[in-house]
Amino acid sequence: MIKLNGHFGSIRGRFSIRHLFLFSASALLVIVTYRPYSNNNNSAVVADNSQVIDFDRPTSKECRPVNKIAFMKTHKCASSTIENILFRHALRENLNVAMPLKGNYLSRTELFNRSSVLNTPWGGLAVDIFTLHNRWNREQVMALMGPSTFAFSVVRDPVDQFESLYNYMGLSATYKTDLKGFVRLLRTNQSVINHKPRGGLGRFGRNQIAFDWGVSPKLFDKDPDVIRDRIQQLDDEFELVLIAERMEESLVLLADRLCWPLEYVTHLDLNVRKPERTVRLEESERHVLGRWLNFDTDIYEHFCRRFDDHVARFNSFGQPDRMEEQVRLLRQFNLRLRERCVIQRVGNEKLRGKFLETHNDTFGYLIQP
Repeated sequence: MIKLNGHFGSIRGRFSIRHLFLFSASALLVIVTYRPYSNNNNSAVVADNSQVIDFDRPTSKECRPVNKIAFMKTHKCASSTIENILFRHALRENLNVAMPLKGNYLSRTELFNRSSVLNTPWGGLAVDIFTLHNRWNREQVMALMGPSTFAFSVVRDPVDQFESLYNYMGLSATYKTDLKGFVRLLRTNQSVINHKPRGGLGRFGRNQIAFDWGVSPKLFDKDPDVIRDRIQQLDDEFELVLIAERMEESLVLLADRLCWPLEYVTHLDLNVRKPERTVRLEESERHVLGRWLNFDTDIYEHFCRRFDDHVARFNSFGQPDRMEEQVRLLRQFNLRLRERCVIQRVGNEKLRGKFLETHNDTFGYLIQP
């Protein structure tokens, strides 16, 4: 766990900011360039964000900014962009971020256990922000951070997520074929695939969202009622689930729920793949993959419906086009960020030092000094 301040002045424990970049270089890409923007119309934005929206609690006209936040970072769901927003908030508010002794995973194949944070030189510090990759274990997260912690996550169309995961994590080495060959195997010999171990030393494979969320693979082929009940349990564990394909709306909702000014979710899209590295699948191939990714498909459909409900409720506490207006403002803030900070978006192979991304299949940014 690391204590950050808004000027990179000090980090508690045996760390410097150089080490922090090693933990999550791509997620921290624009921290050093970001400052909240002043805007003559910002008072209207803040006023619009004065209502905390939740189906389980009454909506209030007054709220306080939330600083105890647990983000369940799912793989290949635009989660690095969200993580960056949380890191910036930690810097701005001088908050503690949960960090393991080494690396940028709080857990890998095992469910998260708070000992991975407590058994460190900084384990005696209170945790404010939980955002690194792990396998979700709400009980342990709340034991670490406190029961009032705001927990949220993000999902993506499972077929698109798996296509990205297959390329990015090198699953062709696990299954000995490219993605289209993998789909052919699913059509002809699915049982062989199902009995193969997950790739990446057990971390990556079928129903990645469910796996990241702590669901046992033993449940993947259970009856639909069992899957539906488990998804409802997961719904109860998160106060909000964002949709990657609707990121701008998602971040508007997040800012509203956290009682943050909209500028706090200003962002650059991080860890974005180059178009030529994307495998285009036929509709029939997508259908085969979607059926195999059954648990994730059900998760995605469930939370898309919930997201529509959240947007409708958000609009009901203002003008009918309230969401549309907030998205327009967020786009303006993002444009100003790019104009102020970005020289050029380039392939990762052209970057050096702390701005270097993990994978050369992705884009990064040349940033103004």
